Amino acid sequence: MEILSVEGCRNIDNFTIENIGIPSIVLMENAASKISDEINNMGDTVTIFCGIGNNGGDGLAVARKLYLAGKNIEIVLLGNEAKASEEVKVNLNIVRNLNIKITKIVDSNKKDYLKQRILDSDYVVDALFGVGLNRNIEGLFKEVVEIINKYAKYIVSIDIPSGLHGNSGKILNVAINADIVYTIEVLKKGFFINDGINIIKDVKIVNIDIPDFLKKENSEKTYILSESDYKNFIPRRKRNGHKGNYGKVLVIAGSEKYSGAAYIVTESSVRTGSGLVTLLTHNSISSSLRSKLIESMIMDYSSYKDIKSFDGFDIIACGPGLDVTENSKELLKRVIKETKCNLVLDADALNIISENKDLLKEISGRAILTPHPGEMARLTNKTIKEIEEDRINIAKTFAKENNVILLLKGYNTIITDGEEVFINPTGNSKMASGGMGDCLAGIITSFCGQKLTLLEGALLGAYIHGLIGDKLSHSNFIVNARDIIENLPKTIQELCEK
Repeated sequence: MEILSVEGCRNIDNFTIENIGIPSIVLMENAASKISDEINNMGDTVTIFCGIGNNGGDGLAVARKLYLAGKNIEIVLLGNEAKASEEVKVNLNIVRNLNIKITKIVDSNKKDYLKQRILDSDYVVDALFGVGLNRNIEGLFKEVVEIINKYAKYIVSIDIPSGLHGNSGKILNVAINADIVYTIEVLKKGFFINDGINIIKDVKIVNIDIPDFLKKENSEKTYILSESDYKNFIPRRKRNGHKGNYGKVLVIAGSEKYSGAAYIVTESSVRTGSGLVTLLTHNSISSSLRSKLIESMIMDYSSYKDIKSFDGFDIIACGPGLDVTENSKELLKRVIKETKCNLVLDADALNIISENKDLLKEISGRAILTPHPGEMARLTNKTIKEIEEDRINIAKTFAKENNVILLLKGYNTIITDGEEVFINPTGNSKMASGGMGDCLAGIITSFCGQKLTLLEGALLGAYIHGLIGDKLSHSNFIVNARDIIENLPKTIQELCEK
């Protein structure tokens, strides 16, 4: 599924109307038919809030179709009707000819009436502003949005919640808190960043006959993949396969201060299907880990100088619990300079690189970096606030400049190779606990060791990690790394069988 900017949405609309020849009023009718079919059974009493732009025109057409289906409909119209688009004027004329009730709001005198009408409604439809909104909502419109948010039982937004910026995902002073958004043809960039994450509970795409090639051409190569896409990434086992076929993984993790990370990243790699997993860890914690990691080999060291070679591995994961010391800094330098295999770099490996960015040149084309926003801020010399406000562009630019796969953690995790951007659709805040990142690093490392490309491994790893979290969140108050690890084989198999 393509994710478009406001400009991309405008381009596909204009091309469809001007070059293909489908009139705007026809597209509006198509949208209204699809949306009214979707919401027809939500209730019998509906209040539809319409502005004077084409988003309002969609709302008027939806109102008409619901009215003709026997619903108790009231349209609340805001804005100067004289400035309405032609499509809005056409639909206004139709609803007036049908004697559908229209309440025009020109001042604050009808606030009590609106409140009661909303309370009496099974749900309300928000068609005040579309993706073209680029200014703060003020005055009467602001008051109405606040009343809707406060009193509506359920809110349906057409295309985008009114007041949400389609690109930045920021609230323009005030915005509708949508229970569901029926978005036209494509997902909008602003749904996945900043305030968009919190004010949209659910999204469904409605198709209105805009050709697929237009969406692809205007997508800025930003996507959400489908379940079947992820299923197709899963490495398949040959009947005569042996452990050498499924990846020789080296995990370099743990320190005197942090033993748990070493366990989590190693065990998650084992449970994701790696053929052979070896943990290289500090000798102060190796004994305790040997009794727990019974399916892994463990090598230890006291100094980076003790390690003779990193040869013989398909992929190396480095960083979880490593700590930032002179010893770990020299160890990471050796890993980067003495190996040619692919790398998954997480946690303290990223913190070390942020102090010595020249190391990035030596991992070009062979590494996945998995920072959380704090680590990303250190890697880019930006603030966490700057990272969070522009996650997609910052991640894409970093990946392109350094020729790496960048996985920027957080809700709606971003995975990019610098050319294409993918937003992971799984995961939730119940997974916000220590060890989750270590677990993700192990899963990704395992998939890459099983011959997936770095991009495929990052995509599938993030998806499976979040998918388990989503399933467990229905019955668990919190989801820990151990819960993810325990459910890895079963969840991967279930996805294989779908």
